[in-house]
Amino acid sequence: MHGYKVAKEISAMFDGTYVPSAGVIYPTLQWLEDQGYVKGFRMNETTNYEISESGKKYLRQNEENINEIVHFIRNRKEGSEFPILQSAARLQRTIASSLPSMTKESKAKVAKILDEANARVSRLLNE
Repeated sequence: MHGYKVAKEISAMFDGTYVPSAGVIYPTLQWLEDQGYVKGFRMNETTNYEISESGKKYLRQNEENINEIVHFIRNRKEGSEFPILQSAARLQRTIASSLPSMTKESKAKVAKILDEANARVSRLLNE
C-alpha cells in the first residue's frame, strides 16, 4: 500500500486516537526500507510498500511489545483525558492544514489566541 493508506490503516488500528501525519509516515517508511523491513516500488505516480520477509520476522519477534503499545493507546481512549487529547489533536490539525494559506497577520492572531489559551489552562491547573 502507499503511504496515505498506511496512515489510514494505522489510524484505524488505534480507533482514530492516533492519526500519523505525512511527516511521520514517509520518513518512517524510508527508514523501514533502509532497514530492509519493507520494499518500496513505484506504481503509477506513487510509491507502494510491502513488508519484506525480514520485516515479518521482526514483527513476529516483537509481537508482544507491539500488542502492549496498541493496548496502551486504545485504553487511553477510555480514560478521562481522551476528550482533552482529541480537542488538542483537532486544534493541531486545523492549524497545520491552514498554515500554508494564512497571512502573516492571521498567524500572529492565532499565536496570540494560543498563548492566551495556554495561560488560561496554566492558571486553571495551578488553582
